[in-house]
Amino acid sequence: MSEDPAERTRTYLNTIEKALRLIGGVDNPNVLCIVDYVKRYVADSKYFLETGKATTALASVAYAEGLLDSLTILGLANSKSPAS
Repeated sequence: MSEDPAERTRTYLNTIEKALRLIGGVDNPNVLCIVDYVKRYVADSKYFLETGKATTALASVAYAEGLLDSLTILGLANSKSPAS
């Protein structure tokens, strides 16, 4: 993987957006709140990337990935495809 923050951000954004599409059938309000945070971090990351703040964009998308991973680890949501 490239060390360029903009390129890494785009890679992570692509992965997270795919993972968000896999999360379905969740009705736990706490999980839905976390998923909302993930979506907001993704939106922030895109904004920062568009405004030339690639390092900040990478930090934001890393928060989003961490939140998704936490939900998966706790068994509260499945953001991994069966093939991963």
